[in-house]
Amino acid sequence: MKKVLYMLGLALAVIIPLSSCSDNDCVEAVEFKCVFDALDWGEGTTTYVIGHKSPDTDAVCSAISYAYLMKALGYQCEARVAGKLNNETKMVLERFGIEVPKVMDNANGERMIMTDHSELQHAIEGMDKARLLQIIDHHALGSAVTSAPLYCRIMPVGSTCSVVYTSFKDYGVAIGKDMAGLMLSALLSDTNNMTSSTTCALDSMMYRELLPLTGITDVESYYREMADSLASYSGLTDEEIFFSDYKDYGAESVGKDIGVAVVNSLDEAVQVSLRNRMATFMPTALEKKNRDMVFAMIINKTDNYTDIIYYGDGAKEAAEKAFGKSDKGYIRCEGQLSRKNDFIPAISKALQN
Repeated sequence: MKKVLYMLGLALAVIIPLSSCSDNDCVEAVEFKCVFDALDWGEGTTTYVIGHKSPDTDAVCSAISYAYLMKALGYQCEARVAGKLNNETKMVLERFGIEVPKVMDNANGERMIMTDHSELQHAIEGMDKARLLQIIDHHALGSAVTSAPLYCRIMPVGSTCSVVYTSFKDYGVAIGKDMAGLMLSALLSDTNNMTSSTTCALDSMMYRELLPLTGITDVESYYREMADSLASYSGLTDEEIFFSDYKDYGAESVGKDIGVAVVNSLDEAVQVSLRNRMATFMPTALEKKNRDMVFAMIINKTDNYTDIIYYGDGAKEAAEKAFGKSDKGYIRCEGQLSRKNDFIPAISKALQN
């Protein structure tokens, strides 16, 4: 029932605001401005734009670039992050001279825009009690619901920044070097340098347009620098590594309450070390997050494979049903699996069957 009401809200977000626009104003980009004007921005208040917990480059860069876009359109918006940044994201922001946004851990009572997620389990505390104005995402529709109409833009593309890019184009806002750099970096990160199964034609168009604006002359070297930073866990505890890119999923969507971590390596020796360290920590992760099962995808970004490890009652059986026979406590899969497109659909099918 909540889903039905939610979809009605999405429809009203477009239908009702447009009905209040004049014929002269509601043309091309201006008609979107009419929709935005109909949202409850408050009087002299700030709306915060934020990505998901355990923020990755796409979550952070989409929040920053979308907040920039909203400000350019005249709305008082500021980007926030939902936790500590990984080294890749820090490198990207430093490269393009962008200050790290402030951390926000509770959205209760605030006006919010969610980017790169629409699932409350992935959101900061209090999002269910926030005044949610917009959702900008490239994942399946999650559990966030509202009592008032909102603006929602969800597209099956390689990154949330690809969705933000289409918004810049549709609303007629120029893209400078800094925003181009953030959006392109997020695309490269989320699509493994345009090689992921999630990459689509729109992503390729965005890549071709934004790359000349960024000042990046050797994109392969730049992506390698990003990958090196992402796989740098120097000085981090096992817990910090495991939760650096981690998401919870509920039984209502995948069949069991599970958690899935993504960890990156650049060579086989580090792969073995991380696999062992994460396997040792997983019982603690299961207890901390109150999950039925936890999984970790250890991705070797150099040799292009993914090791899946598992813990919890029935986790081995589910993983083997989804990805094949395990060997010495892990399952090796060819390619760099996507949690969204590869892991979750397969494990969900295994758990629900």
